[in-house]
Amino acid sequence: MQNKVGHDDWGMYAELLSFAFLFITLADLGVNQYLTKTLSHAPDQLKTVYPHVFGLKLMLLLGYPLLMLGVGVLMGYPPRELLFLMLLSLVWGGHQLTQFFRSNFQAMQRFKIDSIASVLDRVILLGLVAVLFLTTLDIERFVYARLVATAGAMLIFFLVLSRYYGWIAPRLDRLSIGKILKMSLPFALITILNSVHDKVDQVMLGQLYGDHETGLYAAAYRWMDVFSMYLWTVLAIFFARFAFNLFKFKEQEKLLHFGQLIVAIPMIFVCVWTQFEGERLFWLMDESTSQEVEAMTASLKVLFLATWVHSMFVIYGTLLSAANHERFVNLAILGGITVNVTLNFIFIPEFGALAAAWSTVASYSLMSIAYVLYTHFRTPIGVPYGKLLKLALVTAALYGVFYFLQGVGLAWYVDAAIAGGIYLGLVFVLGLVPKGLLKRE
Repeated sequence: MQNKVGHDDWGMYAELLSFAFLFITLADLGVNQYLTKTLSHAPDQLKTVYPHVFGLKLMLLLGYPLLMLGVGVLMGYPPRELLFLMLLSLVWGGHQLTQFFRSNFQAMQRFKIDSIASVLDRVILLGLVAVLFLTTLDIERFVYARLVATAGAMLIFFLVLSRYYGWIAPRLDRLSIGKILKMSLPFALITILNSVHDKVDQVMLGQLYGDHETGLYAAAYRWMDVFSMYLWTVLAIFFARFAFNLFKFKEQEKLLHFGQLIVAIPMIFVCVWTQFEGERLFWLMDESTSQEVEAMTASLKVLFLATWVHSMFVIYGTLLSAANHERFVNLAILGGITVNVTLNFIFIPEFGALAAAWSTVASYSLMSIAYVLYTHFRTPIGVPYGKLLKLALVTAALYGVFYFLQGVGLAWYVDAAIAGGIYLGLVFVLGLVPKGLLKRE
């Protein structure tokens, strides 16, 4: 898509998508995570809590795009961009409603269905984009295609949920909704802070450097998002399992040690591979100049360094969010945002996309250190330092293998196959293959 519509249009789209995402908590208010945590620990509350949350979510789905339209007017966006902003806000609102349906599956430990729900809108979108490639392709039609894909996934999983639990009508009881909002406030703050942390770079790039540079950065960031889908899917499962075992500290510790490996091992290979072969991810960008591909690749490599940090330590933030330590998680993310925004303001005007990427590395590193130290000193759950050290060692070894293979002159896919085999061998030798599987209790 970006190759066909151009970096300028794609940069404008990426900035508006990110700007809408900054306010995404207005489409959720933290109720998705609240519902997952509540129903995981007390599934008998489904028919008591679900109708009121459903009614609230429908109200937010309608109100959020209108609020964003007003914010866009205040920001001075021209009419075409205002339309895009409202449509993309509808996309995010629909996505949050689908996340609400997913939270019910997660809470009931139906993780296979949840995994399908996590990717269905993308599958539908791929089909729609294929049709656009055969007909007329531009940024407007892509935005509408994304809206249709989100609506389709939302409808399908509403029907699936109704099939499992029967028809439960939405309600709007003021007292019940007020109680839910009070309980979901810590999660709403987490949503606000995470959305700001994840998307502020592209908004600041658009304002401080321009749409073209934002488009180049968005091309790299999109690949970070693609591979992070694995994290989002797996971490949703662990959040539900941590909540299911609330106050069972030994079980949570086992889950943490298991999750540390499940989350990190696949992502380590991806993150190291991109440091040597990252430009291959832009093979479709045949209408970009060599300088543009080089710029996208440079941002990609730095962003995947941030992804490595994130995949090594994000499981600790998931544990703390599920185990009644939301306040600290909010403080840690706020610290990350402060670092990110400060560095962006200082360095984006001179260094553009690379500054935004390195700011992301710095903010993820700060949050990761905070999560681990808090888990160590303020919870009864042991941090698996031995596993962390072994994961760092296999990362360094894999980097060394790729570095050596680069000098041999083999095809890139042969390098990847050899390095992958050696990496798996190291994982087994160091005892990093997790024993057992997540089981329903």
